[in-house]
Amino acid sequence: MKNEEHSDVNEQQKKSRKKKNLVILILMFLLLLCLFIVQCHLEKMKQDALRRQQETEEEARQKFILDSLRALEMYNDSVLNAKRIADSIAQAEAARIADSIRIADSLAALKGNTNWDSLRHVRDSLKHIQDSLAALEKARADSLARIADSLAALEKARQDSLEKKRIQDSIRAADQIPPNAEIVPPAGRYYDPIKLKVKCDEIKCKTYLSVGDTLHPVDASKAVDYNKTGSVFFQAEDSVGNRTKWEEAKYDMASDNICGKNAYPVPVGGKTVCVDAYEYPNVADENPKDMVSREEAAALCEKEGKHLCSLDEWQAACRGKDKTRYSYGDAYKPSKCNTNTNTAKRSGRKEQCRSWWGMYDMNGNLWEWTSTTHKQHPDKYLVAGGAWNTNNGSHCGESKFSFYPQNQYPSVGFRCCK
Repeated sequence: MKNEEHSDVNEQQKKSRKKKNLVILILMFLLLLCLFIVQCHLEKMKQDALRRQQETEEEARQKFILDSLRALEMYNDSVLNAKRIADSIAQAEAARIADSIRIADSLAALKGNTNWDSLRHVRDSLKHIQDSLAALEKARADSLARIADSLAALEKARQDSLEKKRIQDSIRAADQIPPNAEIVPPAGRYYDPIKLKVKCDEIKCKTYLSVGDTLHPVDASKAVDYNKTGSVFFQAEDSVGNRTKWEEAKYDMASDNICGKNAYPVPVGGKTVCVDAYEYPNVADENPKDMVSREEAAALCEKEGKHLCSLDEWQAACRGKDKTRYSYGDAYKPSKCNTNTNTAKRSGRKEQCRSWWGMYDMNGNLWEWTSTTHKQHPDKYLVAGGAWNTNNGSHCGESKFSFYPQNQYPSVGFRCCK
C-alpha cells in the first residue's frame, strides 16, 4: 500500500515537472518572439531614417538641376534677342542702300535740268539720312554692348555656380569627420527645472535633441525647458552634412535639496553627506581660494559649520552614482575640465566638468586638500583631483601626499562637506 502511494506521488511530481518545463519553454519562445519583433521595429526605424536622408539629398539635387535649367533658358533667350537685333540692323542697312540708290537716280534726273532749290532739298535729305544712319549705328553698338555684358555676366554667374558646387563637393569629399556635440547642462541630478541646449564645436552647425527616444528631434540651438527624470538624446550636423551619432544624457530631477545653497547630498558609506558644489569659497564664477594650508582650510570649513572633506567623501562626490573614472565619464576628454592650461579658472566656468551629484571642477583646476592622512606618512595629508596642468592624471582616484599640511601652494585649494 505504501509503495503504491509512493509511486503515485512520484508520478504526480513528474507531471508537475513536465508542466513547469513546458511553461518555461513557452516563456522562452515568447521572449524570443518579443526580441524578434523589437529587432524588426529597429530595422524599420533605421530604413525610415535612411529613406528620409535620401529624399533630402534627392530634393537638393533636383533643385540644383532646376536652377541650372533656368540659367540655360536665360542664356538661350539672350542669344535669341541678339539674333533679332542683328536681323533688325541688317534690314536697316538694306533700307539705307535702297535710299542711296534712289538719291543717285534723282541726281541723274536733275543733271540736265538744274534746279537749285531741288538740290538744296536733296542735300538736306542726304544729311537727315546720314544723321539717322549714325543714330541707328550708335543704337546698334550700344545694344550689342549691353548684350555682350549680359552674356558675360550670365557666363560668370554660371561659372561661379559651377565653381561653388565644385568647392562644396571637394570640401564634402575631404571632410568626413563629424563635429563634437555637447549638451548643457550635462547629465546628472538637478533640483530645479533646467534649460537644455546642444553646442557644437564647428560654425554653421545644426543641433538636435529628442526626449525619451530618437524619434522626435527638435532644434536645440535655442534653450529647451526640461523638468523630467529620464533620457535625452542629442546630435549635431556640420555644414557639409557630417552628422554625429545620437548620444544619450540621463537626468534625475529631484524634488528636495536638504543641503541648502550650493551644496548637494551625496551617499557615502550608508550615510548622506552634503558636499559643496564649488571649490571654496563655494560661489559660482568666483576665483577659488589657493595658497592656503591644510590647517587654514579646515578652520575655514569649521567656521561655516562644516568640515574639510575626507578622501572617501571627496571621491564619492566626484565618481557619481555610476562610479566613473572622471566626473563626466570613464574616458578622458581634454575639453571637459581645466586640466591642460597654465592657470586656474573661475568656479563653474567649465560647465561640462560637473559630477552626477552636482559638484564642479573636481577634475583639474586646483588640487584639493582632504582631511585624510597617508597610511605610511601620518604627518602628510592627501590632496585629490589634480590641477590645471595634470591632463589625464586629473581623475577621481588621483591623490598624493607630497604636500605638507602647514605649507601653502598656488595649485592647492579645498572644498567643504557637512
